[in-house]
Amino acid sequence: MDTFCPKLNISEKLEQYIGPKNVTKLRTIVGHVGLYVSLIVYTAVGAWIFQVIEHPNELDILTTYQALLISKREIFLRSVWNESQNSVNYREKIDEYLCDYEEVVEEAIGHGINVVSQDFHINWNYIQSVFFSTTILTTIGYGNIAPVTFLGRLFCIIFAIIGIPFTLSVIADVGQLFATMLSTVWNKYKDKIQPIIDKIKKEKADDDDMGIGGNMYTALAAFVCLILFLSFGAFLFTLWEDWTFFDAFYFCFITMTTIGFGDIVPDIKIGEKTAYMLVCTIYILVGMAFTTTAIELLRRQYAESWKKMQELRAQIQAQLKLADTLRKLGEHADKNNLELDVDIAGDLAALKDNLAKFKKGKMKGLEDIDINELDWVEKNRKVRAVTIFIYETSL
Repeated sequence: MDTFCPKLNISEKLEQYIGPKNVTKLRTIVGHVGLYVSLIVYTAVGAWIFQVIEHPNELDILTTYQALLISKREIFLRSVWNESQNSVNYREKIDEYLCDYEEVVEEAIGHGINVVSQDFHINWNYIQSVFFSTTILTTIGYGNIAPVTFLGRLFCIIFAIIGIPFTLSVIADVGQLFATMLSTVWNKYKDKIQPIIDKIKKEKADDDDMGIGGNMYTALAAFVCLILFLSFGAFLFTLWEDWTFFDAFYFCFITMTTIGFGDIVPDIKIGEKTAYMLVCTIYILVGMAFTTTAIELLRRQYAESWKKMQELRAQIQAQLKLADTLRKLGEHADKNNLELDVDIAGDLAALKDNLAKFKKGKMKGLEDIDINELDWVEKNRKVRAVTIFIYETSL
């Protein structure tokens, strides 16, 4: 009698060969790789469509203006010779022909034609189209190249509506990978790093009971890492472009923050720079994930520091109320000849010393609290408050 053997799916077969844990890891890797490959394919297909739509129109415009530029130049040169025989209207005619030629020159330059060589470069080649698609998906939008046809602009809208959320998902995924890498490094070297951190905390414990200094160190470390990353990118761009280091750093910052002025852009018009375009694209995608992570870390640290400052201010306000209660209690005891087993003067002195500790420059935002102008020193004097607005942003 034949026995029935259920068929195993691919996942179950893999679990038999490599084990459940390895299957889970494989699924994670395939998920990440599939996400990145999908974005690459989406960008590549979108670039091809942009090229198909915009390239014929651009070529037609450039060839038209090239021919017009050549013909107007010939007309102007012939007019100079012919009108030189007529001394009466020579100046007026030459001015007229020169104005016509200058108008054509201005329009030709605006379309990217070299007036001297009378040659031009195609913007909508495939490499430029890929880079343009990348600037759409990352919302940078340099503005140095843009679709001009109706179909090109319509496709740009559709491409952006679908692609921008997709790209943000990829950037978020890259950010998670960064976080995982940092966690892995931390777990591996925790035993060596933790004693150093504990030592620093112990040294700062007396001056920073609220832990705000530690948050500032974390924010400072994130800021330094961001500067180093931008500097590394600036160094790479100086190898390919005729830029100074500061110009390259400026470009990296404007790009990673998605400001995208377009005043400085990579020169990838020549087909031999395919590798350069790929490096630019990868650096932009990875850099945006890294920059977003660093800025988010800075924002969280500032928010946490502000929260702790608010808690500290609340504690100080509570101590002020307690001091006022102690003062009133002492006055009441003096009036009624009561003996209290409470060192009111000593408590007030200790409270003043405790508040003075926070005025050593460590606790920014509490400078408005004056020890000599607190509620228990003068009546009708209120502790002023400092309001700090924190602008939260996410790329």
